[in-house]
Amino acid sequence: MSWLSRLFGRATEPAPNTVVIDEGVATILTADGSQLEAAVNTSLVEHLEAKRKEAEAREARGIPFWLRRDSAKSGDIEDELRDRVIHRRSSEEHS
Repeated sequence: MSWLSRLFGRATEPAPNTVVIDEGVATILTADGSQLEAAVNTSLVEHLEAKRKEAEAREARGIPFWLRRDSAKSGDIEDELRDRVIHRRSSEEHS
C-alpha cells in the first residue's frame, strides 16, 4: 500500500537505517567510481577505526612505558601479581 501513499502524496517514513547524504560528500566518496553504499561503509569503518586508535593512544599517554607493553596482554594484572608473589614466597621458603 506504500505505492498508493506515494501516489496520493502521503509521506512515508523512511526505513530506520536510511540516511540522506549531502550531494557534495557523495560526489567525493564516489570520485573513484565506487558505489555510494560501499564508499560510505568503507569511510565509516575507517573513521571508527581511527577514533578507536586515537582513544587508545590517549589512554596510553598516562601509562608508563613498562606498563604499556603489558596492556596488550589479556588477563588480569591482579592475577599476574598474585602469581609473582606466590612464586617469590615459594622460592624464599625453599632456600
